[in-house]
Amino acid sequence: MRFAEVFLRLGCSLVGWMVLYAHTVWLAALHRIGCGPDGGEMHALLLGMAPLTVAMASMLRLTRPFVEIQSMLRWLAIPLALLLPFALYNIWSVGAGIHRTGLGICSDAAPAGWHYAWSPAQVLVVLICGLFVLTNWLNSKQDRHHLAAPRSD
Repeated sequence: MRFAEVFLRLGCSLVGWMVLYAHTVWLAALHRIGCGPDGGEMHALLLGMAPLTVAMASMLRLTRPFVEIQSMLRWLAIPLALLLPFALYNIWSVGAGIHRTGLGICSDAAPAGWHYAWSPAQVLVVLICGLFVLTNWLNSKQDRHHLAAPRSD
């Protein structure tokens, strides 16, 4: 494999991890961020970022040909797993707030259409990205095990 391809694969994988971290940290900190003077702009940003996050999370496996690198990068999943309960709680609280009060995100008016789609979209992002991270973890663990197995040549 060429030097440029190695760095392209590594760079794309690292960017995928960074976008996944940004999305997860923003979801986990959403209750602290609250509503600014612009209303639900942070919620709208997270909804718009959802397809990008899924697309970038699909690049986590690009380092698979490099077993040692992928086995090192898989440990990046642990802080994400620790942030997951906070992110899921915030997703649930926003969705429940919309349906319980009948008010939109960060407003006293009736919810717009995207307000109803926000929580299910974020749950879908968490599930899809979680699947990418989990398969990445399991595959790198399996590949590392096969690498360490003694050869019987």
